[in-house]
Parts: sequence; C-alpha cells; structure tokens
Amino acid sequence: MRRIFSLDALKTKPAILLCSALVLGSALRFIRLGSRELSIDESLSWFAAAAPSVTDLLRIQHEIDSGKLPVHELALRGWMHMFGESEAAMRAMSALIGSLSIVLVFILALEILSAVSKSDTEDRQPVTIYLMAAFAALLFAVGLPEVEIARQARMYSMTQAWIVAQVIFLLRARRLRGLANYAGLSIFTALAVATNFTAFLVLGAEGLWLIYLFVRDVRGDQPLRNGKTWRLGAALVVAMVLLLPFASGFENGVVGAERGDFNWIAPPGRWEPFATFEGGLGSWVFPFFLLFAILGGVRMWRTHRDEAVLTISWLLFPPVVLLAGSYLFTSMLVTRYLISSFVPMLILTAIGIQSLHFDTDRAIALAAIVILSIVRVSSELRPGDDRWRRACELALAHDGAERRVGACHDYFQVSYYLGAQERDKVRLIRVPSHDADRETPGVVIVFPPSSSPRQIAELEREYPEVAEFKNILVIWRTQTAKQLAPNSYPRGGTETYRLPRS
Repeated sequence: MRRIFSLDALKTKPAILLCSALVLGSALRFIRLGSRELSIDESLSWFAAAAPSVTDLLRIQHEIDSGKLPVHELALRGWMHMFGESEAAMRAMSALIGSLSIVLVFILALEILSAVSKSDTEDRQPVTIYLMAAFAALLFAVGLPEVEIARQARMYSMTQAWIVAQVIFLLRARRLRGLANYAGLSIFTALAVATNFTAFLVLGAEGLWLIYLFVRDVRGDQPLRNGKTWRLGAALVVAMVLLLPFASGFENGVVGAERGDFNWIAPPGRWEPFATFEGGLGSWVFPFFLLFAILGGVRMWRTHRDEAVLTISWLLFPPVVLLAGSYLFTSMLVTRYLISSFVPMLILTAIGIQSLHFDTDRAIALAAIVILSIVRVSSELRPGDDRWRRACELALAHDGAERRVGACHDYFQVSYYLGAQERDKVRLIRVPSHDADRETPGVVIVFPPSSSPRQIAELEREYPEVAEFKNILVIWRTQTAKQLAPNSYPRGGTETYRLPRS
C-alpha cells in the first residue's frame, strides 16, 4: 500500500501554505473574540454549562436546547471552571477547536486526494497531493461559515470537528483496515451525532456511498473487497449501539420540533440550498467556489470515482434532505445545520484550482478567493454595542427593594448580563407569566427587539417609566408594584430556573 504521509513531500510550498492557514485561521478565530455580546443561542449554552451541578446541567439542557445531547455543554462546563465565563473565555473553546480543525481538514484532504490523480501523470507525486491539501486547509481557514461557528460558544465547531475526524477514519478504515481505524470510526460517529443530531445527515451520505460500493462490487463480480464494505457499515452500526443508552435524549429533538423550537426558521424557497451556500460563503466569492468546485468534481469523477461519490454525496445529500424535511415537517434549512457540507465543497474547490495548467493561474485563483473571503469575514470582527449589558445595568438600578427583574423571551441573555455578583440577590422572572401566577412579574421588565407591540403596550400601562438601548426596552415604575389584572398580558411559559452561580 502506497504511503500518503511523507515528510519529504511536506516541504516548501505545501508547508508554507499550511502554516499560513494555521496562523491566518487562528487569527480570524481569536481576534476580538469577546467584542460582541452573547447571542440568544450562546446564552442557552452558557445557562446549561453554568448549572450548579451536572445533574442540573442535564435537566436544563434537555429542556431548553433540543436536537442534541449535552456533549458541548459538559465540555464547556469544564472549560469555564478553568478559564471563566466571559464572552471571550467561553468562545475560546470553539475557536481552539476551529483552529485545530484546519489541520484535520488538511489530513482529510490527503486521505481523499491520495487516490484522485492518475498514475501516469505528475499529479501522482506526493508534493502535488500535499499542495492541494494545503489549498483546502487555507480555504477552510478563511471560510466565513467556519470562522463564524468558531467564534460562537455553541456546539457547531465541535460537531464539524467530530465529523471531519469521522470521515478521516472512514477513509482510513477502507484503505488500511485495522481495529484502531474501525474503532475511531465508531467513536467519532457517536460523538458527532451526540453533539448535534444534524450529523445524521452525513451518515446518510455515507450510507449512500456504502450502497454504491456494494452494488459496484456485485456488478463487477468482485469478492466484496474482502468484506471492507460490510465492516464499514458494521462500524457505523456499533456507533448507534454506543448511543442507545442515551436514546431518550433523541426524543427531545422531536418534542422540540412539536413545541415550535424551529419556528424561527423561515420556510425555504425552491432554490434555498443554493442560496444557503451563497449566503454562507458570501455573494462575491461564491461564484469562484462554485466554478472551481464543479471543475474539481469533474476531475475527481474522471480519475477516482469512489472518492468522488463520497465527496459529492457529502456535499449534496444534507441540503436535499433538509429541503425535503422543510416541506414535509418543519422548516430546518439554515447554514449552521449544513456546516459540515462546506468541507467537501472546499476540498473540491482546491482540486479545481490545482487543475489549472499554470502556477500563475493557480496562485491568482487562490489569492482571489482567500482575499474575498477575508473581506467577507472582516465584518464579523467589528465590536458590538453592549446593549444587553447596558440594559441590565439600568434594570438593576431600578429593581427596587425586592430585587426582582422580569425578562421577556430572552431570559437567558438577561440572566447572563445581570452579572455574577447579582445572580444570588436578584429574582429573575419570565415574562409573560402564566395566568395562575397572580404575582406582579417584576419591578423592572426587559424587552428584546422581538417583543410584540401589543405585549409592550399592555405592560407599559403598569410600568410607565421607559428607557431604550438599541431596540432593547426597559420599563419600570417608581411606585410600589401593583398586581396586574388577570389576562392583562399574553399567556406564556411557566418555567422557573435557579440562576447559575459563577
């Protein structure tokens, strides 16, 4: 079996490109990491990870964040104990994973590209294979979707890393066999699915690939390649067996969909998968990615069809399934759920760039895509406006002797920006509360921009003092709070959580 990894091949241009990808990619992921406030989703991860105990973490995560098991939250909990719970500290875990993923993409590209080129051309040389893999790593380092998820205290960067590692072991198990490779395939499959259930989409693409290999071998009257295809399938089945003890957690995804956890996703249009990739990569740079990805796909199809089927299935199967699911069940087609499908597109783009005949053309094409991607990413590096922090400071200044604050919808962001020192002193109440709760919901109420005008108008009658920071409304009254009349504000949830202590 020909060796893929060679120190002699990893010289000059490939080494320079890989080091540049690591330096540039790490800089884009870490610069000004704490300059923006937590998003709504990030505040969910923080709230679960900051729970008083692991038992509380498991309970809270299942209740507030369906669609996954608490792998990320458990890791974030340990990370926060070591580095604190500031925005930058929490996001640093995802940024570190995103930076390490640059190397994983390089290794994955080597596994795929080792069999792409024809044996009678110079492209069979290891240096060229390493160069294409370095192209893919550099494109991954500056890609907007990859940088975005690496700058968020959410599970998507971790999910993508598990998936890339899983595909690496899939290819290694097929090429080399060995117990370690099959075990790696099972373990990383289980980790990816547990971290976010969208990893099932990649398993579906791999299932199609295994069916293709089986049918091809049967038609070719081959001895099923010594059972390799069956072994790969068995390793994936073992991964599902590993997840059986946590099967009840998968029900939360269904329950979450039924209760409307995905209602924020707009219904998709007919060309939504195409638009999702365009919006994710950026309108200016997307035509370059599309052109070279098509060129790379054609080259792979001609030179080594097995890897082409896997790569193209990985790229296309997830968006097609999400589009169909959006029409049949509930809207679910968004960039974050397709994050792993950008990896095969970047690898195909790298192959397409290398397919150009002259070194100058390759350098120009690569530089154009990298520069346009960095320009697109630069908008993510601008500092935010600290509106939640300022609104919560105002709320604490007017919360009265009873130290009560009402949070409308964005309960978890208000909880975070009340500050660690105030969480044991302030009673944070969800607004609107249930009709059975006749207690006034709070002396101060914080409204996010998504609050309905009717809801705000109802409560402003009782709380006439108003201040606003960047569309975040804070209302209160100087008089002793009076009990609201029944049904004076819309019916809402009744969940009450103890504020986590730092």
